[in-house]
Amino acid sequence: MTALLLAAALAAPPPPLEAPALPSPMTLAQAEDIFLSHGLDLLVAEANARGAAGDLAAAGAHPNPGANVGGLYSFAENFGAANPNNSPAVWGWTAGVTDNAAIEDQLSGKRSLRIEAAAQALAAAKQSVADLKRNELSQLRQAFAAALLAQDNLEFARDVDRSYEKTLKLDQIRYQKGDISEADLAKIAVAKLEADQVVTQAGQGFDVAKTALAFLLGARGKIPVFAIAGSLAYAEPQGLAGKSPDDLLALGEARRPDLEAAVASRKADEALLTQARRLVLPDLALSLTYLAQALPSYVVTPPSLELGVSGNLPVFYQQQGEIQRAEANLDTARDQEAKVRAQIASDVGSAWAGYRATGELVRRMEGEELNQAKLSRDLEELMYQKGAASLLDYLDAERTYTAVNLEYHQDLAAYWTAVYQLEQATATPLR
Repeated sequence: MTALLLAAALAAPPPPLEAPALPSPMTLAQAEDIFLSHGLDLLVAEANARGAAGDLAAAGAHPNPGANVGGLYSFAENFGAANPNNSPAVWGWTAGVTDNAAIEDQLSGKRSLRIEAAAQALAAAKQSVADLKRNELSQLRQAFAAALLAQDNLEFARDVDRSYEKTLKLDQIRYQKGDISEADLAKIAVAKLEADQVVTQAGQGFDVAKTALAFLLGARGKIPVFAIAGSLAYAEPQGLAGKSPDDLLALGEARRPDLEAAVASRKADEALLTQARRLVLPDLALSLTYLAQALPSYVVTPPSLELGVSGNLPVFYQQQGEIQRAEANLDTARDQEAKVRAQIASDVGSAWAGYRATGELVRRMEGEELNQAKLSRDLEELMYQKGAASLLDYLDAERTYTAVNLEYHQDLAAYWTAVYQLEQATATPLR
């Protein structure tokens, strides 16, 4: 019974991965921790790396020696009275061992080349895991920034909506007193309804952003309800202080795991090309055989040892196809390495341009534009309430104030996205 239960347990599929529990509110640091333990793509890459470790163990293994044991029996032959050379029955046995080309495999360097190629493949697999972390953590950070942007837009839309609601209530009283026309009351009512629409749209955008974030964190099934905590407030990362584009490019070339993976793949293909050329040498197997034959009462022939060498002669085929394939793979690996180096330069250049431009936009916003837009809106609102400004002037100032703030939020999100892209491009934490 126990054996049946054990067999059933071994045959049963592994339990499915559980979806992570998302804290509420959730910070960026918490989101990164959840991703590193539940990210599905990351788990697949780590499994591939474990498989490459198994390939390395197999590449270094020596062939098991072969062994054979056999028996023989020769039947008696009676040639009749006229022929005295009758043959008696003879029995015997043989035993032999072979190294299955283990010695030749070691001396020719084939084993060491297999180990080198497998070790470089393992290094490439490990760097692929690190590269996946680099890319997907950056994607996660950008998604978190997008969620913070959507949250800020929603909060601002609610503030604007409350401002219009306050003005609408005031104008309803003024209309009853005859201080404003019905047309002006209709205009402020329409503005209030438009603000309601913006709140609904901002709420939808926030929900969509959180759904995208939950997907990256490995959530499955029903999307969990959670809040996020954080700020898009402008700050210059300490890791970028005094850095030039050339400095960041050097960081990328020194630390990018995809470049290290490309270098390891190129070295693996170099070893595989050498191995393909080395395989022209035949696999020579050494063997040793012991043979004994005897009659029931005496030994017919003395025991003997036989030492042999066997292998295929490379007469008609000398690995031309395998060598050509290995040469093509090596050319591909070299081109891929060059492509990665060019990609690093492109990534650093693009991210640096975004960082400089968005930083300038945010600083200009925080320096004058935000204050001027708020001051203009507040003055127009005050003058409108006192009857010193028209409704159109007030609404225009309110719309300008709203547009400037939404642009500011967008610039902040773009700024932090550029910072995350610089971290991605250099594989270096900069904050």
